[in-house]
Amino acid sequence: MNTEQPLKERLKQILNQNGHALSFEEREILLHELIDLHGQAKEGKNNETEQIRQAFLHNLCHVPQSLTHETFSRFFAENIKPADFRALEWEMPEQYFQITEALYLLRSHIETEKVFDYVTELLVHALRSFERNGEYKKMIELLQLVPVPPSAMNQELLSLRAQAHIHETRRVQHFRQLLYKYLFLQALLIFVAFPILFVKAENGAIAKTIEEATDVEMTEERVQYLSYADGLYWSIITAASIGYGDITPVTNIGRIIAAILGSMGVITIGIIAGLILDRITPRNF
Repeated sequence: MNTEQPLKERLKQILNQNGHALSFEEREILLHELIDLHGQAKEGKNNETEQIRQAFLHNLCHVPQSLTHETFSRFFAENIKPADFRALEWEMPEQYFQITEALYLLRSHIETEKVFDYVTELLVHALRSFERNGEYKKMIELLQLVPVPPSAMNQELLSLRAQAHIHETRRVQHFRQLLYKYLFLQALLIFVAFPILFVKAENGAIAKTIEEATDVEMTEERVQYLSYADGLYWSIITAASIGYGDITPVTNIGRIIAAILGSMGVITIGIIAGLILDRITPRNF
């Protein structure tokens, strides 16, 4: 009986299961089976053994605590190569911590220097995975969470760090531009548009325009005659503090304008406070 075909078929089935949601126990069963398949694979079948090792790592990423198991830790120490990490797809920066914490527990099976090599290699491939998927925010989060000493920096890590820095600079510039545009629009509304609209609403000009345009008679309302200076004063005070009550709208349209401006003012103050801290200041990593 040819045992090579069943091995290939079972390996294919396991690879197809990698993307499925499995329980902790099911993952550990797959890990045991992959170790058995690795033992059955012929020495010359480098492609098969590499696929088995990568499938082992993929499943291990979902259950990193399994590395405390003697069987899994010994297999990892004796068979996993740094190049095998290249096939891993990282979802969250926290996964890196879970794996590296488990790796440090392997120092009884692996030399300390080799553990550091694994950790560095993992970091490189995790960053590459995020870069490949365009997830620069996760790259930056990982670099923030994992301060790398200059002595441990290799050329690839420096390149990835530079890529993250370029993206962060672009992000800051983008949000600065948005903030400046928003502030310009807000200033234009407060100092020009809302004062004029408020004055026209209060003296009945807007209601008269609506009547002429729609041929519908508006309900008669009280009116007050204000200057542009009055409207400007009212607009600034309303946007900054919801008003003092010395100038209040008496028309329905004026009240609507006041409600819009007051809401915009409250929202703007809250947004600016957050944006200044989170968007303008670059994150250090």
